[in-house]
Amino acid sequence: MENFESLTVGGILETGAKAVPKKIAVVYGNQRKTYQELNEMADALAASLSGLGFRKGDRVAVYMKSSIEFVTAFYALQKLGVIVAWVNPLYRKSEARFILSNSGARGVFVFREWGGYDYLDAISSIKDDLPALEHIIVAGEETGKDFLRFQDLVHPNPEIEFIPPSLDSKTDLAMLIYTSGTTGNPKGAMITHYQAIRAGREYTRGVDAMPEDIFIGVLPMSHSYGCGATLIQPLLIRSTVVLMDTFDSEEAFKLIEKEKVTLQFASPVHYILELNHPNRKNYDLSSLRAGLIAGQPAPEGLITRAEKEMGVYLTSFWGASEVGPGVGVICSYPSPLDIREKYIGKPVEGTKVRVADSVTREEVPDNTIGELTLSGWHVLKGYWNNPEETRKQIVDGWLFTGDLVSKDENGYYRIYGRNKDLINRGGYKIYPCELESMIIEHPRIDQVCVVATPNPVLGENICVCVIPANGSTISLNEIRESLKGKIASNKLPNELCIMKDFPKLSGGVKLKKFGQGGVADLALQDTNREYYHR
Repeated sequence: MENFESLTVGGILETGAKAVPKKIAVVYGNQRKTYQELNEMADALAASLSGLGFRKGDRVAVYMKSSIEFVTAFYALQKLGVIVAWVNPLYRKSEARFILSNSGARGVFVFREWGGYDYLDAISSIKDDLPALEHIIVAGEETGKDFLRFQDLVHPNPEIEFIPPSLDSKTDLAMLIYTSGTTGNPKGAMITHYQAIRAGREYTRGVDAMPEDIFIGVLPMSHSYGCGATLIQPLLIRSTVVLMDTFDSEEAFKLIEKEKVTLQFASPVHYILELNHPNRKNYDLSSLRAGLIAGQPAPEGLITRAEKEMGVYLTSFWGASEVGPGVGVICSYPSPLDIREKYIGKPVEGTKVRVADSVTREEVPDNTIGELTLSGWHVLKGYWNNPEETRKQIVDGWLFTGDLVSKDENGYYRIYGRNKDLINRGGYKIYPCELESMIIEHPRIDQVCVVATPNPVLGENICVCVIPANGSTISLNEIRESLKGKIASNKLPNELCIMKDFPKLSGGVKLKKFGQGGVADLALQDTNREYYHR
């Protein structure tokens, strides 16, 4: 890729339009845009925004479903040097208000309505609380005097002369990726153009992505994973991406068959839903060759199952908003199946990783579980307007991630979940990931999540939350019996909660374990959960 070191995010589309002008860049529904068409739209929008007074360093929020308009807005803002403040379209008014306020956004892009929610009404109702917010830009056929129409802004205006600003890819910010905010208000990770581009490049190494590949975008692109893997990576390598604004297994099958999709980047839940779908065999999915899986640790056996049943080379990796929109640890393509099943891989080039004791912050020996800490080119420049949290998270140049991992003697890393996932039962430490990987093997269990619930004597109980397979029934005693002889007796679960579905974080990718409405909260409120009594 030419001028990698100095390329800006806006330059991705610019160079793509020069190199492959007639190639399809993005597909959404019946819309198909070539690199040239997409670049011309982004140029026109950038010029219009410049005419409205938007300048390098300003912040503008993108609060939209995946769409052609979404992609156009993003690349137009990048051409202007405007910092994108991501607002996930699943967020509602209070969540959006915080990000718009915290970022000091001067503008926001929305569709009026999506999924039964009126975004324009929500933003209009809080606009008076946001003194920095000057413009609401609405995509679609809406008309009104209190906002600007996206369609009007993407038409070239010869009266506006747009001169792209000078940008330093390594110091100028491209975006603010806001964390999910499970333990407080979200924090905006500051990511530069260089970080965003190189992160997009690193995704290719896990699946050997090439220009000939066709991606399916099932992830929300305002999420770190979705942004790097779906919004940046395909255009960076001059490939084609087929967008979905809402994931549905059968609709994904239809698109894979129709568009001859070759790559799918998703979460474990996406693959579980696809593998378990009764109509999967009715579709020709043979074009799908590979994919990445992240958002939460992949249940043991899922990668093998995807390879055997769907013919998909699948590998997991580690990433976070703080190294967004990219990866820090990944298995390079091709890697043996047994490696991909057990490990998230090795650090990407230019990354140093240590496994540290979360209390002493000292490095621990190989094959010992500790906190993943890393340093390198991709670590955030800090949290926007939050120096206190920046100091907490980055210590002596090392980012403390809160993720529990171990490193083996060959340098491969294995992930166990988050620090706060750890269950302390009478002084014994239990890692939910270990139990989940065994419980999921039960033929009558579709999905599983292990959480802690209070115990007045031992401190915490081990509560297994399951979604039964195909309407099956399962008892706590059956689960315990299936685990006996495989783990220590103190790790056997003593509570069972049956659920119809697991809540997700607002990003729609990660499981929501904690906080109001999380799995642990729902389990605690379930008066029908089953208990083990000696």
